[in-house]
Parts: sequence; structure tokens; C-alpha cells
Amino acid sequence: MVPEGPPAGGTSARRRSAEGGAELSRLVADAAAVGVALDDRQAEALLRFRDLLLRWNRAFNLVSRRDTHRLLVRHLLDSLSIAPYLRGSRVLDLGTGAGLPGVPLAIARGDVSFTLVDRSERKIRFLHQVVRSLGLSNVRAWCGDVRALPAETPFDTVVCRAVAGVTQVWALAGERLHPGGCMLIMHRSRSAGEPEEPGDLPGGRLRERKHLCIPGREEPHELLVIERTADGEPRAGETGDRA
Repeated sequence: MVPEGPPAGGTSARRRSAEGGAELSRLVADAAAVGVALDDRQAEALLRFRDLLLRWNRAFNLVSRRDTHRLLVRHLLDSLSIAPYLRGSRVLDLGTGAGLPGVPLAIARGDVSFTLVDRSERKIRFLHQVVRSLGLSNVRAWCGDVRALPAETPFDTVVCRAVAGVTQVWALAGERLHPGGCMLIMHRSRSAGEPEEPGDLPGGRLRERKHLCIPGREEPHELLVIERTADGEPRAGETGDRA
């Protein structure tokens, strides 16, 4: 009797399973390299978010088509890299777009509440689907200008992936922060000749400026940490002596 061979498609299924396991392990390792500890459940959720982005991007143009082959590095790991700098339990993602950096951060930090704001209705529709599909109970997606966001308790952290200049971003959302809260701006790496300071920040001061290295990316991105000052505290560039 000739022994039966493996079920049709069995080898392909095992190969896909092995590839998926390797991708999961690589994501966990790369996240650890940027200071974020992921368990398998969180890593799987990030890969599912990646797959949703790819599926919806065909019709909604959520991210550049040049980035579709490098979503993990260019967008997910890049977003996760600022997780160690979050403060408090309430975070506002300003100009979230396709949910970046808010969704990856919310997956990694289930103990934190995230409000994702964008003016694009189609992107917010996508995010509503992401929230349902991934069961992200700590995420709220809101469509509109951040200045029209219903008044509520100030946020502990505002995150932003360089949707505008630093001073413009601060003017839009700096007042949404608690005193002592911070704004994390993911900025392009500073080029030669660019000013060291971001400009006038009423009610805020530049606390830290770091270059974050992302596994798989040749160039680091720059993170600006701007802290909201208490009333009357000198701003960046002020001496404290007032006329």
C-alpha cells in the first residue's frame, strides 16, 4: 500500500504559519528595541491593524502607497517608539490620520485612554472600524477641528506626527494639556542650519529633544517633548523678569 501524502495545501499552510510566527517574533523583538514590551496578543493586534490598513488603503488612500511594503517599520514601530514618553492616563492624538501613532500606542498601552482627532471623515470611519475589529475599548475617534472638541478634562499627553510646524501644533492643542502635561511631536530629523529652538511657545517650554532609532530605518526621527508650564512660570527663552 502506498502511504498517503499530506493533505492538499498542508505544506503551504505550515509555511504560512511559520512565516506568521516569525513575523510576530520579529515585531516583539523590534518593539523591545524601542523600549516597548509586547505580548503575543498585542503583537497580533498590531499585525491585524496593519492588515486593515492595507485592505482599506486600496479605496481610502490612508497612507502613501510607497509605504505599503514597509508599514511595520515606517508606521507601526515608528509610532510605538514614543510610548516610553507618554505621561498620565489620558492622551490626545492630534491629526491622527489613519490612527498613527494613536492606534499602535493604544494597543501597547491598554491602561491609557486615547482620543484620536482628525478632520477627514473617511479616516475616522476607518478608525471606527479598527476600534470595532480590534476591540479597542480605550480608543475614541472624533472627526473635526481639535478646537471644536467638546470641553472635557485636560489631557496628560498630546501626541502628533508633524501635521504642521511646531508652534502651530502647540497653538492648536497646547491649552488642552494639564499643567505639567506634555506634547510629543514626532518631527523630521533636524537638518544643518535649522534653529535649535522651535519658536515661541506660550504657556510651554521645550523640555527635551531626542533622536529615536527605529529598527529597519536608516534615519532616526526626532522627538520634541514640550511641557505645559504652570501659570506664571517662564516660557522658553524668558528670564522670568517681566516689565
